[in-house]
Amino acid sequence: MFDLLWLCGWSLLALPLALASWRGWAPRWVRLRLSPAGVRVRGVALLVLWASGMVTPVIRLSGLDDEESAFLASPAQFGLMMFAAGLMCGSQLAERFASRQPQRDTPR
Repeated sequence: MFDLLWLCGWSLLALPLALASWRGWAPRWVRLRLSPAGVRVRGVALLVLWASGMVTPVIRLSGLDDEESAFLASPAQFGLMMFAAGLMCGSQLAERFASRQPQRDTPR
């Protein structure tokens, strides 16, 4: 029962926000800070986070809840979360480097 509630709750919480960000929609305060490409990359990262949240409940509901599947599911879930974190950090770095002003050489 918990797995079904987790699947529904996590999908209702994360999936609409991820799909909206992936399509380029964002609240005004986010659009002021990020470029449209940055919003889309973060939408992809949210989709990856949503998928990582689906790994464990789907395995439990499929009947593959034994030691071997748990041994493979945990690194898969961790890898997906780290990939999403890398996408978000890369997006933030790209925004920071794009917003930098080029330094001018001043004559002495």
